Amino acid sequence: MKRSLSLLIVLFLAANCQTPASSPARVPSNSLKPNAISFSSGDGSPLTGYFYKPAGNGPFNAVLMMHGCAGLLNKDGTLKAREAAWLEILRNEGYAVLLADSFTDRGQGSICRLRNRPIKPDRERPHDAYGALRWLQAEPTVRPDRIVLMGWSNGAMSMLWAMRENAPQRPANLKNDFRAAIGFYPGCIKIRRVIEDYRAARPILLQVGLADDWTKPKPCMALADEATERGGAKMIYDAYEGAYHAFDNPNSRERTITTKHSGYKSGQRTVHIGTNPEARRRSVVRVKAYLRETFSN
Repeated sequence: MKRSLSLLIVLFLAANCQTPASSPARVPSNSLKPNAISFSSGDGSPLTGYFYKPAGNGPFNAVLMMHGCAGLLNKDGTLKAREAAWLEILRNEGYAVLLADSFTDRGQGSICRLRNRPIKPDRERPHDAYGALRWLQAEPTVRPDRIVLMGWSNGAMSMLWAMRENAPQRPANLKNDFRAAIGFYPGCIKIRRVIEDYRAARPILLQVGLADDWTKPKPCMALADEATERGGAKMIYDAYEGAYHAFDNPNSRERTITTKHSGYKSGQRTVHIGTNPEARRRSVVRVKAYLRETFSN
C-alpha cells in the first residue's frame, strides 16, 4: 500500500510541476469574458471577438488576428495555445489586439476534418476581416489608419483573399484599409490558380515552412514573386528549413494528423504539424521587425 501511495504522489507531482517554459500559453475562459466584443461581419453575420489593449491610454496601433481551421477556442473555452502566445507577444510590443472568431457563432468548432467546409477563406472570412476592421476603426483607443491583418493557415488564406486588389468583400466606402498584412503558412494553390493576375492591395509578409506538407510553401513563394512583379503592393516571404505546418506554436510536439477537404483528390491527407523552435524564434523576431517598420511609415 505504501509503495502504491508513493507512486501516486510521484505521478501527481510529475503531472502538476511543469516549468513555465514547457507549458503552452493559455488564457483561462473566465478572463476572456471581460474582453469579449460583438461585431457584424460584412456578410451580416453576428460574430464575437476578444479585444485586448496594452498598458497605457492609447490611441494604439492594432493587429487583427484570424485563426486557422481548428478555430480560436479549445473545448473548455480557452484560447488555443498559438493564439494566446501571439496575443502576449503583440501586447508586449504595445499593440491593441482583436482576435476575431469566425466559427463559434456560426455553430462550428474545428473544421479541419470536415470534407465540405461550411465556412470558406474566399467567401465568408474576408467579410469577417472587414467587419472586424470596422469595429476596430470605431474603437476610440485604436488608430483607425494603423491596423494590420494577421492570419494563420486558413486565416492566412482568408487574409490573401481579403487583401487582393478588387476583393469583392472590401467595403466600397472604406476610408482606411488595413495598413499591411502578415500570413503564416497559407494554402496558395487555389488562389494562384483562380486569380491568375493576383495583385496585393497592401503590403504582405508571408512566413512559410519548407517542410510543410499540408499547405505547401512553393505556391505561396511563387504567388508573392509573381504578384509583386505585376505591380501590386510588395509581397515578401521568409521560408524556414525543416519547419512543418504550425511551426510557430509555442509547444506542440511534431506529429502527423489526418485532415479532410473536398479539394484533396482522395478527400483526405495525412500531414505533419508541430513546433520548430528555431523557426518560431526567427519568425517572432521577423514579425516584430515588420510591424515596427510598417507602423513607422
